[in-house]
Amino acid sequence: MTQSPDIIYELIAQIQDRHQVSEELCVSAISKLGTLLADCDDPDEDYPMACAVLQDLIANETNTRLVTHTVSVLGRVGVKRFAPLLIDVLLGSQIQLYECQTARQFMASDDSMRLRSAAAYALGKVGDQRAIIPLMSILNDRTQNYRLRLAAAESLGKLGDDYAVKPLIDILSDEREKSIYLKESVAKALGMLGDIRAIEPLIDVLESKRGIRDKFNFLKEQIIEAIGRIGKPDSRTATSLVKALKDEAPSIRMAALDALSVLGDASCLPSIQSCIFDPEDDVAKAAINAVYRIGGEPLIRELLAHDSLPRFLRDELEGYIP
Repeated sequence: MTQSPDIIYELIAQIQDRHQVSEELCVSAISKLGTLLADCDDPDEDYPMACAVLQDLIANETNTRLVTHTVSVLGRVGVKRFAPLLIDVLLGSQIQLYECQTARQFMASDDSMRLRSAAAYALGKVGDQRAIIPLMSILNDRTQNYRLRLAAAESLGKLGDDYAVKPLIDILSDEREKSIYLKESVAKALGMLGDIRAIEPLIDVLESKRGIRDKFNFLKEQIIEAIGRIGKPDSRTATSLVKALKDEAPSIRMAALDALSVLGDASCLPSIQSCIFDPEDDVAKAAINAVYRIGGEPLIRELLAHDSLPRFLRDELEGYIP
């Protein structure tokens, strides 16, 4: 979809004159230009001058807010031409912010971490395979801020490259890696990649954390969701997920029910059906949905034949009958 050249040129002028206009006006112009470019079939072809202006801002501007905002906008635009520049930002090199006299001080700042994290997320959206190795180098470097490594892990999942699977598995399984947040992102990325090699390591970590409350709950949820997304319906996978149905955390029981419904293993139906009477209504609803997805309408009607069903369960079950 093409836009009026006058609108594009007006926004370009505001960005080029950023030292003469307010910061807020410039931020707004960058956002609007990014939206227009994102709506184009080929921004690099249709509006090369606009793309060049945004690139120039990142390379030469020293206002951290403007650079960080533009990096995020480039991720939304999604042009692969931007990948090398975004990689430079990720690695903290080749742009004015990292080449000036105060670069070393800036590199250690929270502003720098936010900027580089924005670049990591943007690279995942751009989808250029040239980002794989730089993102992996960040992910494997324990000296880097965990939030930056988290962003790298999520983007590797979005890029979907087979080479990313083993490094992600290594971090998930590494007992020396103390960042739970990072492991949560790694588990999510492995689910997005969908590689069967991740199933056993995911189950190993899930089993090792079984019975540990609170601290690892979200990690276990992410692992269970990843197992469901990868979808390997074997006995160990089913057994591990069925065990998770007895977890003390309702969110984990719900995640296990969702994963089991995706796997579609009918041998798990008795365990799933027992969750229909879970004290948590949301878990009971998830169990009914899993029963329907695996057993279909006939099994729902079979359950409705029981006279002793509470009103809540009967109403929920009847919602699956046309």
